[in-house]
Amino acid sequence: MRKVEEAEAVVLGAGVAGLTAAWLLKERGLRVRVVAQGLGGASRVPVALVNPLRGKRFTLARKGEEALEAALRFYSRFVPLHLGVYRPVPEGEREKVASRLGGLKHTWDQGGVLLEEAFWLEPRPLLQKLSEGVGVLRSRVLAWEPPYLFLEGGGRIRGEVLVYAGGGQGAHLLGLEGRHIPGLVLLLLDYFPRAISYRVYLAGSALGGSYLPHRSDPEAPPPTEGEVEWLLRGAEDLLGYRPSVASAWRGVRFRLDPSLPPGGVDLPYLFPVEGGFALTGFGSTGFLYAPWLGERLLEVLEW
Repeated sequence: MRKVEEAEAVVLGAGVAGLTAAWLLKERGLRVRVVAQGLGGASRVPVALVNPLRGKRFTLARKGEEALEAALRFYSRFVPLHLGVYRPVPEGEREKVASRLGGLKHTWDQGGVLLEEAFWLEPRPLLQKLSEGVGVLRSRVLAWEPPYLFLEGGGRIRGEVLVYAGGGQGAHLLGLEGRHIPGLVLLLLDYFPRAISYRVYLAGSALGGSYLPHRSDPEAPPPTEGEVEWLLRGAEDLLGYRPSVASAWRGVRFRLDPSLPPGGVDLPYLFPVEGGFALTGFGSTGFLYAPWLGERLLEVLEW
């Protein structure tokens, strides 16, 4: 019989939420084991925008100011942050948008607002550095039966607490349901050092957004002509021209059914499950919330 591996905390998932939580737990001196089939999943998007002012309605994300502070504090330890997200504001909406900025540092600039401390980063170097600091066991998980995580090939890990951060691919292990949101990123020949965001976003060499309807499964559909055209039209509206495309990247984000988790800890993305906690279902806000919710997880565990 194979030896059972022991850990104080077992983190299932090696995207930004799982690796951030694992790093913070390890810094508290805990024995942590991260288990995942691969590194990143949807978190391996070419560019991650960390922007608490959300959508075309300019809604300030709940706890958005605190989350942005935590993200700045944590990510800056590992990778360069490209500060400043410019958001064009439609004519006649400036007063309404100004009322929604809260305490965010900002500057009004011609036809929009520059969020001075919002930023973009390159996720792949971040995920690599985080994974090197905590170690990742690459394996397919078959079941979670507290306190054991059963792995393909017969291995088992016994954890005092499970932190599920696996997104949509492994949500069935805990009976979690939600929506799967396909997103497309076009890699461009142009480079944008300051992010621009309105309906679509441009940052670095990436043009991205979500156009297709939500799906019931996590499998990524191929890009469609309509989707590519929608992105290029959005870029043209922001730039006045269509940028040249070099390649494309597809990802699928997971957002929890809002009627499901049973009460949350500050936000529905952190909630108790049998044998531990889930840290999942962020949709497009994972990079914004991961460090802040990792800190909240430590408080809840009292570790």
